[in-house]
Amino acid sequence: MIEAERLLLIEALKDSSNDRFLLLSDSCVPLYNFSFVYNYIMSTPKSFLDSFTDVKESRYNPKMAPIILKNKWRKGSQWFALKRDHAAVVASDAVVFPIFRKFCKRRPLLDSWRQKHLTGDPSKQHNCIPDEHYVQTLLAMKGLESEIERRTLTYTLWNQTNKEYEGAGWHPVTFKSADVDSELIGKIKAIMSVYYETEYRREWCSKNGTAQPCFLFARKFTRGAALGLLNQNIWNT
Repeated sequence: MIEAERLLLIEALKDSSNDRFLLLSDSCVPLYNFSFVYNYIMSTPKSFLDSFTDVKESRYNPKMAPIILKNKWRKGSQWFALKRDHAAVVASDAVVFPIFRKFCKRRPLLDSWRQKHLTGDPSKQHNCIPDEHYVQTLLAMKGLESEIERRTLTYTLWNQTNKEYEGAGWHPVTFKSADVDSELIGKIKAIMSVYYETEYRREWCSKNGTAQPCFLFARKFTRGAALGLLNQNIWNT
């Protein structure tokens, strides 16, 4: 995933007129019209990148040291909006990326038979999700955290599940046609702050010191749900 992100940035940087670089999923929908989104992003000198420390999880691999130190290890949503110089940092990185490729790997899903026959607790095995750590950790290591708004512009509703082959974990809720209407979109657009439990930090969403709605996009929406929103013409603002 992070290799694909870097390739996208490398290609996009070839066009000198590109000044902001957004990563969205195919299940995202915009919450506002293009003019609102453009002005929101372009009127601030900062990038938007969800980034925080998480002392409760154990994805950091000590073998990453001394290149990546634990005090620079960050976590966050992979959906970013980077300004050009930050995108260039990611695209040109030849130090941190190889360490991630070697030591930050997602544990394969295990079927129930294999789980029963593995020695030890599978939940204790090293499980690193690169796209939730790479850009955040890289910019922290470069001393650039003061140049970012430490939040994502993409809303996701998380639900905790306990699947036999995965164990307990958090997964994004998928909104279907029957779930979405103008009331749901209105509630998302009304969110003005985000609380980071592991840092005991509430991030009040603002732009150049002025309070702003936190999110410009939302996910995950099925194709039918997205078409339903299109028919409702929610992008009047």
